[in-house]
Amino acid sequence: MSSSSSRASSSVAPWFIGVVVLQLAHLFAVSTSRPEHLAFIHDIAGWCSGLLAVAGTFAAASAFGSGDYLRRVWGGLTAGALLSLMSAAMRSYWLHTVPDVPFTASPLLPFRMVVVVLANVATTFALVLLARTYRQSGLQPPSSPRASALWAVTALAALAVGVPALVTEARNLVSGENPTASTVISLASTLADMTIIFMVAPILRVAYMLRGGKLAWVWWAMGLSGATWLLYDARVWLAPLLPGGEALGAELLRSLRTSGLVLLGLAGWLQRSALGPQKAEASEPSLHTSAGTP
Repeated sequence: MSSSSSRASSSVAPWFIGVVVLQLAHLFAVSTSRPEHLAFIHDIAGWCSGLLAVAGTFAAASAFGSGDYLRRVWGGLTAGALLSLMSAAMRSYWLHTVPDVPFTASPLLPFRMVVVVLANVATTFALVLLARTYRQSGLQPPSSPRASALWAVTALAALAVGVPALVTEARNLVSGENPTASTVISLASTLADMTIIFMVAPILRVAYMLRGGKLAWVWWAMGLSGATWLLYDARVWLAPLLPGGEALGAELLRSLRTSGLVLLGLAGWLQRSALGPQKAEASEPSLHTSAGTP
């Protein structure tokens, strides 16, 4: 590893360590708290991670000038993070004002459904734009058997996690067993998470190709965020495998939402910090100028 790569690694290491610390704090709080306090713990963690996601993605979006293609990408991610925070705020409001009534009985549920659907559409669209951006700028990694195997593994993981959930929610939608708004929320979230998981492989391939540069850490953070959502969505399967019982295991895995959001915010901060020197040196103009209409 070159000296410049070592300096880059040492400069971002504290940020990734910070993500680990936040995640461990959430896990510790869940594992040591009474069941009646878990909703409040997840609520606090949701606010902290959601605000960090909004701040980081907004920092990246604001670093680009009007007309820059990547400003649309990070603007979409900012919109998704902000809408996700609004969704959490609705649940938080209900939790603190009517704690004895489940949110599925709340009149806010249809409004949350609209917000969640919009959040997932914005995030998914932004990630698709991001993938097309780097393909147009010449950063599409060449095909190889190893790359194909990685993509196949992530695709199978996305299908294994998402398809059973989609089938279950479709049945609930037809039978009316759960409120329609709640079912639509689950469907939208599952489809968006499947898309994110599908993109883990290409994101990590770009990160590996850019190894040694500052932009590589943007992609590593986004790839790890996607991998975290994979574990989060698989909590129904993984929870029985964890010590302490299935209920506790599900709550512990639910805490992974913290890493998923914070890593997205970290990717935004790293994008902004990497962009400054690049603009000054004009060393990689294709990464921060307009890529044109796709």
